Amino acid sequence: MEVEAATPPTPLGEIAMGTTTGLGRRLTALAAAALALGLSACTATGGPASTTATTRHTTSSTPGAASTTLEPERDVTVAGRHFKARCAGSGPSVVMVTDYGRSMDDAWGTVPQTLAASARVCIYDRLGIGRSDPAPDRQTFATLAADLDGVITDLGLTRPVVVMGHSMGAPIALSWASRHGADTRAVVLMDPMPPGYFGPDGALLTLLPPKDVGDPELSSLWTDLDHFNDPATNKESLDPSSWASYARLATMSVPLYDLVDAQAQTWPAAVDAKKVDAAWRAAQRRVLALSSPSELVNVPTPDAWPQTIKRVLDRALRS
Repeated sequence: MEVEAATPPTPLGEIAMGTTTGLGRRLTALAAAALALGLSACTATGGPASTTATTRHTTSSTPGAASTTLEPERDVTVAGRHFKARCAGSGPSVVMVTDYGRSMDDAWGTVPQTLAASARVCIYDRLGIGRSDPAPDRQTFATLAADLDGVITDLGLTRPVVVMGHSMGAPIALSWASRHGADTRAVVLMDPMPPGYFGPDGALLTLLPPKDVGDPELSSLWTDLDHFNDPATNKESLDPSSWASYARLATMSVPLYDLVDAQAQTWPAAVDAKKVDAAWRAAQRRVLALSSPSELVNVPTPDAWPQTIKRVLDRALRS
């Protein structure tokens, strides 16, 4: 997830995934720099904000992997609304779904081009993001998944599709797969926001200290969460009820890979970081329970994200 940041967005290929961005469990140290950074070297985790920067790496592509050039931007029309998309490569279809508020221009770096060496890889901007049309007053994971389905159709992608989701892109990818099981080759998630963890009734809010105006770092985190949970200030007009619907998704029978950063994230000093990190990791069991077969893949270091994503996608394409 992303909030207003003091530093400019950094492409995925320039930071090791798992450092800071998105709203995932890292709702803290990430704040300005974190959430604005979006994915990391390949995608990062999600979490509102804080103000701690993260370690940067230069891993724009997987070592030894060929890179394919992205084709010119395309205008995709779904239910009368315009979405911007780009694709690269040929072969089995892959669609990448970005984290909250991230445009395709600043979210993925060169990862799509690298993955396109063995697949037809497409990325797109959701409504309200990048150069796509403005978002409606309210969106849900179900409507975002319907948009995703329309984008897949309008791009002429051959089904079944491997759908990849980073952080808040995960609930969208899973919502789509739950409604299109026959069209889903596999689901690959990167530091996904798990069911029951985010939202106004999520476990995260119960793990944080009360608001304290005397603690700027903690106050910033709470402000980001409040904005995220309010459709009027959420950058994608996300309806908070979406989280309850996400938690009720039916179990699927498609290969699911849950890639998570093995390194703990830094949080404001007032937060019990170990407790929050443990809760986030435990919540990944709910992600894995959404499909069978499913597999948890721990990414040991930030630099390992690009290679791990490529390796897992290659396995998914053989599904």
